Amino acid sequence: MGNNKETKNHWILIVTVSTIILASFFSFTSESILKNLNIYFAFLTLIAIIGIGVIFDIIGVASAVSDEKAFHAMAAKKVEIARYCLFITKNASKVSSFCSDVIGDIAGIVSGAAGTIIVLSLIERHGFVSGSLMSVFMSSVIAGLTVGGKALGKDLAINKSKTIVMTAARFLRQIHKIIKFRV
Repeated sequence: MGNNKETKNHWILIVTVSTIILASFFSFTSESILKNLNIYFAFLTLIAIIGIGVIFDIIGVASAVSDEKAFHAMAAKKVEIARYCLFITKNASKVSSFCSDVIGDIAGIVSGAAGTIIVLSLIERHGFVSGSLMSVFMSSVIAGLTVGGKALGKDLAINKSKTIVMTAARFLRQIHKIIKFRV
């Protein structure tokens, strides 16, 4: 029992530290990029940040609902990607937590900050005077796109979980080639 508690505490520490590092990196990067972009590219960047959050939420849900049996059958046939699919499904709670909570929440926070930068840019560069109204509008649009995208994504993740896990596994395999980790 103690070993399981240590493992859980270790995972919580990893998630916490990785969230701090990733959030710092993405916040700094997006702020640096957005301040220098014209407003149209800033909006496209904002949409991309929201999209990343939605995509990772889809992966998180798909990993949690996917059935391992299909991947065991693939592994028995020596299909290389099956090993990565099984890694995702056997670690579904961690994958789901990382994708939905860590990346998804970071994307939500960064998209909010990006929206603020865009509003400030519109006020500064284009002389818009109603900052409060623009801020409320921007927050509402960000929330709507995020929640709507995740709602649409959850249905997709549940109905196409095998395909999504396989796609995530291919991506994971590419990362594995660069950063060696235990699969």
